Amino acid sequence: MKSTPRPRDQARWLTPSAAMLAAVLIGFGARNAWPKAASQPAAGPAVPVSVTPVVRTDVAQRQVVTGTLGYQGAYSVVDELPGGVLTWLPGPGQVIRRGQALYRLADQAVLLGYGPVPAWRDIGPGSTPGPDVRELDANLDALGYLAGPPGDTYTWATQAAIERWQLARGQLETGTIPLGDVVFLPGPFRVTAVNTAAGASIAPGAPILAGTSTQPSVAVDLTPGGPAPRAGDPVLVTMPDASTTVPGTVAAVGAVTSAPQGQAQPQGQGQPGTPSAVIPVTIRLSGYPGSLDQAPVQVTITEQEDKNVLAVPVTALLAQPGGRYAVRTASSPARLIPVTAGLYDAETGLVEVSGPGLAPGLSIEVAQG
Repeated sequence: MKSTPRPRDQARWLTPSAAMLAAVLIGFGARNAWPKAASQPAAGPAVPVSVTPVVRTDVAQRQVVTGTLGYQGAYSVVDELPGGVLTWLPGPGQVIRRGQALYRLADQAVLLGYGPVPAWRDIGPGSTPGPDVRELDANLDALGYLAGPPGDTYTWATQAAIERWQLARGQLETGTIPLGDVVFLPGPFRVTAVNTAAGASIAPGAPILAGTSTQPSVAVDLTPGGPAPRAGDPVLVTMPDASTTVPGTVAAVGAVTSAPQGQAQPQGQGQPGTPSAVIPVTIRLSGYPGSLDQAPVQVTITEQEDKNVLAVPVTALLAQPGGRYAVRTASSPARLIPVTAGLYDAETGLVEVSGPGLAPGLSIEVAQG
């Protein structure tokens, strides 16, 4: 428990107003490049102090950058059926799932299937084995029509499943899926743009819809040369309301590229409208229930973390000659313990320290005010 603050005269404390400067110096210390002072610093004014214990904890160094909330992936739906009149289209923001209609052409539904292989041929009796057959089987199985495991070969089970699916949709039971009846995408499709309108007459190959996956993500552009995150690194995303935080994971780190003309430069670098090099980073969010799109967010990226280390508030550090630091014990008589500073955690205000005589629970003095 902290004691009542009391004054300590002529101590060279790092007061809260000097904490940011201390963090910079600590960064030098973490790299064994402490600046050398020419002489002992001048004595500071009286500073009130309180008492706190040395703790054993995890300390992290982080950077906070601006990102854009969106959704992973960018997909387009192109008509593969013979030309005709569009009789129904979804609206922007609508989510289409497996077995549901993406659009209707001449009142025929074009359905969504899940899978990485685009449809490229009719699948029916006589089809040669291939991954597209397995993909169709997997969807028929997920929809409850296939009797037996999916496979690369068109079998009687595939034919029976197709016919049951066609019967359920009120279609002629042919056992064949013509090219264009089913569009395969990696998963649920979230519509972002409709390229035409219901009632329009379209030709084969016409773009119909654009969209994304339903997996929320954040896009961040980092400046090359600084610490770069790696795939799998944890991050924390602060939503536009500035109070809601959502955990995330770095999903991908791209190669260095140029920011588009006129795009805001990352981390305050460059002049507006001037292209600059950036590293695109994609962050996958965990448990985000909202539906915001293209909204600005703040992303806290953990650059380095030291676990199970001794730490004290940065305002416990006393500046010493030669650019060194010490902490003062709260014992009577008080004594100075030289310390080496490591990572500074701006979120907690703690700094990693090591030195002879330091131990968890040791009471030390901390500058106040």
